[in-house]
Amino acid sequence: MADYKVEQVVKDTFTKILEVNEVKEALDFIEKDLEQTIIEQKELVQIEAPTFNEQNRAKHYAKMLEDLGMDDVHIDEHGNVLSYHKGVGDGPTVLLEAHLDTVFPFGTDVKPVEKDGRIYAPGICDDTRGLVANLSVIRALKKYKVETLGDIIIAGTVAEEGLGGMWGMRKLLEDHPEIKASLSIDGAGVDSVTYEATGIRNFSVTYTGPGGHAYGAFGLPSPLHAAARTIAKLSDMRPPEKPKTTFTVSEVTGGHQIHAIAEKANFKINMRSDDPLWLDKIEKEAIEIFELGAKEENQRWSSNEIKVEYEKILDVPAGTQDKNSFIVQTAWEATKAVGVTPRLAAGGCTNTNQAVHLGVPAVTLGRGGKEGGIHSLGEWFDPEGVHRASQKSFLMLLALAGVKNKTEPIIK
Repeated sequence: MADYKVEQVVKDTFTKILEVNEVKEALDFIEKDLEQTIIEQKELVQIEAPTFNEQNRAKHYAKMLEDLGMDDVHIDEHGNVLSYHKGVGDGPTVLLEAHLDTVFPFGTDVKPVEKDGRIYAPGICDDTRGLVANLSVIRALKKYKVETLGDIIIAGTVAEEGLGGMWGMRKLLEDHPEIKASLSIDGAGVDSVTYEATGIRNFSVTYTGPGGHAYGAFGLPSPLHAAARTIAKLSDMRPPEKPKTTFTVSEVTGGHQIHAIAEKANFKINMRSDDPLWLDKIEKEAIEIFELGAKEENQRWSSNEIKVEYEKILDVPAGTQDKNSFIVQTAWEATKAVGVTPRLAAGGCTNTNQAVHLGVPAVTLGRGGKEGGIHSLGEWFDPEGVHRASQKSFLMLLALAGVKNKTEPIIK
């Protein structure tokens, strides 16, 4: 976006920050700290942390934060790990976080394998890299004694993935209304700035009926047929391209053997939109279709025995912020400061969703480096250029929280 405008106060803040000798030295240190972060990344990825089962990784991450001299390190009642870099003046509290959980079940082989400059391991990127990238930021703050006006909270959050629905982040923000800005590290690359919140609605839909022998009970309505009718109708929904609104039936189960009319069928549907109003619209349309599928199967066999029940199993809020808000401008300028051309990402399902929903200025920034196979057993990480992500986080924290005797906080 060549036409993106950054206000002079933001530009001036970065000019002043980048003139501070301790900041220059800290940025150089972060680049040289790569080897240490790789050691920590390979160590942390081997501590399994499926969503809702992050306890072991949380304990280990808390110990890492304690060893770096962070204040008030603790695991809250929700399982989030929190720590503090105390400010020295009257500045805003700023959050820097990455999520602890991964999508892989216990028993997955997560031992790192290095090959051709890449590190392979399930979870090596998402979001293990985000967690250790933030440790490098802490080391730079501590080593060069950079004094911020506001407090900085460094956290590892739980339940970001899957049906966790960013629950840990929501609870952290609800418990800490003093947080005035939030920075999440997640996703690929180092150029992207995610400031929007793509909402998610997931439903589990279940059809039931009497069931019976495929031949002898022929004439009974089938829950599986009702589900099939419904799925066919759902596939004909026409959401708008803008705001981007999507849906997919992602799981289907039913029946227990080939020679029987099913007694039960279930499917799950995932719906997303960048616009909360459209998310409501597509949910309403889908529910009408859930009920129509049962009605039509009953009508086909002159019956009333097919029943349908549906449950919302995930509800992640949608929303957006002004792309010209101070936090987006700060992310833009920090990205440029580390030699990368910024890019405003379209939409996004990240912990920023919960911050936007609660009215907290927030962005999600990529982990840096190169990566692939995310959420697969072949997930891999290439550290080329990855230090720029931590440099960017470091600069953003200073700009948002303010630096003693140098700059006022951008966020009030």
